[in-house]
Parts: sequence; structure tokens; C-alpha cells
Amino acid sequence: MPLFKMLPSGRFHSLLMRPVVAASALMLALPLSFAMPAHASSPVVVELFTSQGCSSCPPADRLLGEMVGDGNIIALTEAVDYWDYLGWKDENARPEHSARQRDYARMRGDRRVYTPQMVINGRVHVVGSRRGDVASAIKRFEKDVSVPLEVTRKTDVLTIDIGARPANFSEEFEGNVLIAYYKREVEVDIKRGENRGETVRYHNVVGDIRTIGMWKGDALSIELPMSEVRKKGFDGCAVFLQADVRGYPGPIYGAAQLELNE
Repeated sequence: MPLFKMLPSGRFHSLLMRPVVAASALMLALPLSFAMPAHASSPVVVELFTSQGCSSCPPADRLLGEMVGDGNIIALTEAVDYWDYLGWKDENARPEHSARQRDYARMRGDRRVYTPQMVINGRVHVVGSRRGDVASAIKRFEKDVSVPLEVTRKTDVLTIDIGARPANFSEEFEGNVLIAYYKREVEVDIKRGENRGETVRYHNVVGDIRTIGMWKGDALSIELPMSEVRKKGFDGCAVFLQADVRGYPGPIYGAAQLELNE
């Protein structure tokens, strides 16, 4: 049986992932070093697919929290809804997060959809509670050439500036510009399900993610009215340039993050 196959009973994470959690508990005692060299072209985007109904997820949720504030990493929590039937409806879950995670698996062609899963720069996935594997995956992309991307805010306008394809860029691709709005912290007292009785703090919890433009290789500027951005009530946003691979989300080639209520 494949390690990450989801079981009809919904016991995937409790049966198959508990050894991972035990190993991760030991690794959590080790120092975490995600910092990347100052010459890194663009922050590495780490997307954690997690669920309040997943007993293996709290260590990964804490690990993601340790990345927040590192200027070389954009860490995002994208809660999925497919474990809700186990007894507790995830308050952060969005069906579009579950769809995004499945689309990543279709793009890779490996059918690996599980929690806790971290997808790194849209390219590789790792078990989100495995500290060493996560750090190694991030390090793989620290020297990648990226497309320049900057997000700035003025009184009335949020401006996203994306550069042209660099001359030394070896990959030809077209991509989409996505914006993910998030709450900085969400604390939840879980009253039912496999994490019953736990209080879990989630970080950079995505509540809205959408495509706002297309990039064809030339410099591009996109403006959004701050009046509309503020109406959403989020604490920050992350913007990234992501390749389109047969209609699925592919590698991320540039990213930036901005706090909205500072």
C-alpha cells in the first residue's frame, strides 16, 4: 500500500502518519535553521496543507510558525476540508485549498494528497512535520534565479511590479499572478475529533487566494485599490508568480509578502 494513500475510513493520518509524528517530536528538539543567504533572489514559498481534524498536523503547524518572520521564506497555512467528517469542522478550511492541493498532485503526477503536507515553491512536497526534510527542501531553492517581484502600498493603491524574464533564465514559461490574503494568527480550541481538547495556534492562515493577472514574460504592473483590499479584513498578503502547467499550478518563480495593517 502506498505510504500516502487516503483510506476510505478516513484513518489515513492516524494509521500511517503516527510514526512520522513520533520522529518529528524528537526532531523538534533540534535547532531550526531555515535562514538563506542574503543573495537569495526571491523568498521561498512554503504552503502547508493542514487540518484541525488531523492528529498528525499540530507539529507541522508549529513548525510553520517558526518560519514566520524569516524574510527569506513566505510561510502560508492552507487548511483543507476533507477531514471534516471525522467529527470537527475545520474553522480555517476552504474547499479551494483542497482543490489546490489536488491540482498540485495532478501536476506532479504522483497522487500524493495528505496532511500535513508542505509544498515548497510549487515544485516538491514533503511531510510537513519532518523538520530535516523541510529544511533540505527549502535549501534546494535558495539559489534559484527568479523573476523580480515587488509589492508596495500607498494610501490608495496596492501595486505589484513584476520584472521581465531575466536574460540568464533558462526556462521558458508563462504564468499567473496570484494573491493570497491571510490572518496573521488564529488560535482554535478544538472540541471534537482526533485533536479534541487541544488549543492550536495557526500562522498566516489563508482565507482568500485568487488569480489577478497573467504574465507573458514582459514586465508587468498590477494595481489594486486599497479600499477593496481593506474590506477583506486580512492582516497581510503574499503575491507570487506561478507557472501554468497544463492548467495546473506549477513552479513558483517569484514572490513577495506585505503586511497590510502595520
